[in-house]
Parts: sequence; structure tokens; C-alpha cells
Amino acid sequence: MPRAKYTKPPGWLPAVERIERSKFRFRAHQWQRLARLLPPKWSNQTVPSDYIANAATMPHAPRRVLKTVADVVVHETEGAINSYQTSLQLFSDSRHNPANVRAAIRRLRAALEPFVQGGVDAETSDIIPADLDGNLAAREQELSRLRVPPMQRRFLVMLCALIGGVAKSVAANCNEIVCEHDIVRYADAALTFANIKHPDFAKHRDRLARWVFPTDQLPH
Repeated sequence: MPRAKYTKPPGWLPAVERIERSKFRFRAHQWQRLARLLPPKWSNQTVPSDYIANAATMPHAPRRVLKTVADVVVHETEGAINSYQTSLQLFSDSRHNPANVRAAIRRLRAALEPFVQGGVDAETSDIIPADLDGNLAAREQELSRLRVPPMQRRFLVMLCALIGGVAKSVAANCNEIVCEHDIVRYADAALTFANIKHPDFAKHRDRLARWVFPTDQLPH
């Protein structure tokens, strides 16, 4: 049986205005190092004017002077890291995991008992879909068999995939093919500069590569 602290229904998220957003910024030498890890051509290509205009209006985004396509990738990486760090403040394993959701389902099913067991008049009972209790029971059984990684791990995997996705998108717009090995090394450096624990490039390159490019066939 799960420990009691893991079987409480998830709590409410804070109001948007109370969310303290991360304000992470790469230092100047870190920015330059990251730009050098990207394809050299990107450091010689100027940023489209429409991107500069959009970046200037992004809420809560660090204001940067973007001159090259490499700057765009680093800027997008910086924003992704800020989103990751903000998300960690909103979600925690103690609130969002299968055991907690099952607890919430059990509480809801208990509240619905008068509706499904004839405790109210037919007109009131009809407000609740006839298959709701059955669907909730099925979902509870599904969750009982579900094994998911910790929330922080899932957010980290999404962050890595986002960094890889930015690089692929820029490469597509530039009509060129990037070396996935180089982008994985870039992601490793960015996460290191942000003090985010992750699979080390030197020791666990393949694992990190699967996170950065989760759907790609990576070279050996």
C-alpha cells in the first residue's frame, strides 16, 4: 500500500498572478560558448526582422539583443529553461502522481454514490452520465498499473526534446542538415550552465541523445 502522503488528492495550482516565473539568464561567456557549439553558418546569418519583433513582445522573456540565427537558438533555449524551472515550482511528485489521482477518483466516486445507487430522483440522477462511474473505475484500474517516472524527470525529458526541436526547426528553415551529435553536446552545455542535473554527455551520451531527439533514428 502506498504511504499516506502519496494518497491525497492533488492540490490546487496557484493563481496565475501568484506564479513566480523563473528569470534564468545565460552569462555572456556562456552565451558565446553555446553559440560556438552550433553550426558556424548560424553565427553568420542575420535574424529575421519578424522574429526580433516577436521576441521583444514576449511576456516575461529575458530581453536580449539578437543578431544571428545562433542567437535565436540560444535565446529559445534560455526561454525553455525558464519554462522548465517555472514548471517545477507548480508541480511536485507529492501532488501529481498516479496514486494521488486514484485518491481523487475514489473521492469523486464516493460523492457520486447517491446518483448511481438510486439515492436521488431520476431527473437529478440523469444529470450524471450513466457511464461516468464505470469510466472512473476503469481509469482507476489503469492508473493502478501505471508506472511513470518522477515529475522532474518528465519535465527534463520535455526540456531536452524542446531544445532538440528548436535546433531542427532552425535547420529546416535554413535548408540544411545539422549533426545531431553536435546538438546533443550543445544541450549538455546549456543544461550544465543552468545547473540542471541531466545525463552527462561524456558518460551517457546515448541516453541524453534519446531525450534530445526522442523520435529520431540516431547514428551510433
